[in-house]
Amino acid sequence: MKTASIVALMLVSAGVTSCAIAPTPALQQKRAEIVRTTPVCVDTQDCKVKWDAAQLWIVKNAGYKLQTVTDVLLQTYNPTGSTTDIGVQATKEPMGSGHYQIVVKVWCDNMFGCFPNALDATLAFNREVGAAAL
Repeated sequence: MKTASIVALMLVSAGVTSCAIAPTPALQQKRAEIVRTTPVCVDTQDCKVKWDAAQLWIVKNAGYKLQTVTDVLLQTYNPTGSTTDIGVQATKEPMGSGHYQIVVKVWCDNMFGCFPNALDATLAFNREVGAAAL
């Protein structure tokens, strides 16, 4: 009886693992789009405009208030209690030659997913912040 239970558990684990290892083409495409659309700023004024846009996007879309606001970090309070509401962290990371990329991380505390979906929210952030201009 124990052997059957162990085998069943192994099969279930293998099934879950195989789903996590083999992303769909659509998921791969969305991840590539996120990388491709990561906002980049090229000078002090451009960075200010995009950083302000990042802060505004977080205020409008995150399920939590901003906890930390600095020149290089915007972060909400952490999601708790199995909520689907999103928490957001944005960092302004140097790329050299006065250029920066604004990298966002979106998450929630729900094992079934976030609302909005974390990848969709990341892509929306990238598009809106990347489009911000003087």
